[in-house]
Amino acid sequence: KRDAIQAAKRFYDQRSYEAREPAITQPVASENTPSFTELAPRMLAIEQNRVDRGEITAKCAEITRARLNRWVLPFFSAYEPQQVDATVSQAFLEHLTRAGLVSASIKQYLTVANKLMHCAYKHGSLSKPVTMPAIKTRSQSRGHFTLSEYRQLLRAAKAITNPNWHLNKQCHRSTKGGIFTQTHGVPPELVWLIGFMVNSFVRPVDIKLIKHQHVEIVRGPQVYLRLRLPETKRHRSQIVTLPAAVRIYETLRDYQSGLGLAAQDDYVFLPQVRDRQAAIFLLDKFFGRVLDQVNLRLGQFGQRRTLYSLRHSAITFRLLYGRGIDLLTLARNARTSTQMIDRFYASELSAEMNVAMLHSRR
Repeated sequence: KRDAIQAAKRFYDQRSYEAREPAITQPVASENTPSFTELAPRMLAIEQNRVDRGEITAKCAEITRARLNRWVLPFFSAYEPQQVDATVSQAFLEHLTRAGLVSASIKQYLTVANKLMHCAYKHGSLSKPVTMPAIKTRSQSRGHFTLSEYRQLLRAAKAITNPNWHLNKQCHRSTKGGIFTQTHGVPPELVWLIGFMVNSFVRPVDIKLIKHQHVEIVRGPQVYLRLRLPETKRHRSQIVTLPAAVRIYETLRDYQSGLGLAAQDDYVFLPQVRDRQAAIFLLDKFFGRVLDQVNLRLGQFGQRRTLYSLRHSAITFRLLYGRGIDLLTLARNARTSTQMIDRFYASELSAEMNVAMLHSRR
C-alpha cells in the first residue's frame, strides 16, 4: 500500500512539472515562406558576412557560390522546402554520384547543401533541421617526386626552355586573352622555379604573389632566404628556405635585372605578365609539358601531379633526409599544421625509408 501511494505521488508530481514547463516548439513553415531560390541570396549574404569578419577568404565564398549554382540549387529548386527530408537528401547524394563526382567533391557539395538547409530552417522554410548524408572520403596526397625524378625534371626543363622567350612580342597572334600561347615556348625561369619550390616549401599561390620586396638574403652561421609573403590560406608567418634557394634566387634576380624587371615591386616569376592568375596558369602549363616530357605526370598511386607536387616534395625530402627534424618546426615553416603533414605529406612514407633511424642506438 505504501509503495502504491509513493508511485501515485511520483506520477502526479511529474504531470504537475510538465504542466509548468513550457513546451519547446519548432517554427512551422507557412505558404509564404521563402523558396530555395529566394533563400540562396540570403545564404550567400551570410557567407559574405563571414568574409567581412575575416572568418573565411573572399575566394572561399566565391567557391561556395559556384558550388551552389552548379549542383545544389538546380537540384533543390525543384522542391518546396517543406518537401525536403532524408529521402530527398539521399536522392541528392545519388544524383551527385551518378554525375561521376568523386567522394571529395561530393562531400564539398553536401557541405554547401547543409548551409542552404540551415538557412531555410533559420528563415522558417523548414519546420525541423535537415542534414545531408555523411560520406567517407579517403585523403590522397598530391604525390611527391623522388630525388632521381627531381633530377629528371631539372634536366628536362633545361632541355625544352627557350632562352629568347622574353624577346617574343605580345600581339594577337601570340596571346589570347592576355595569356601567352604555345608559340612562345617555355621560359628559362621554369628551371629556377622547380628548384626554388623544392628548396623553399612555398605553395603555387605564393609563387603567384611573391615579389622581390618579400625576399631577404640572410648570411650568417646559416645562409638562407627569409620570405615574408602575403597572407595565403590564412597563414602569414615567414618562411625560411634551404641554402640552395639563395643561389637559385640570385641567379633568377640577375636574369630579371638584365630585363629591367628586378625592382622591389616586381614579381619574382614572370614579372612581365601582370595578370597574376594568368601567370600561375602559364607556369603550371609549362610544368605540365616537362612532366609529359619525362613521363612523370602521374604519381605512385595514380595522382595527377602539378606544381603543388614540388611543395609536397620539399616537405617530404625534409622528413626523409632532415637530421632530427622537428615536425612542429617544419609545419610552422611550411605554413601548415602537423596534422596536415601527417595526413597528406607523410602518408607515402614507409618505415624502410628511414631504416637507418629505426636501427640507430643511443
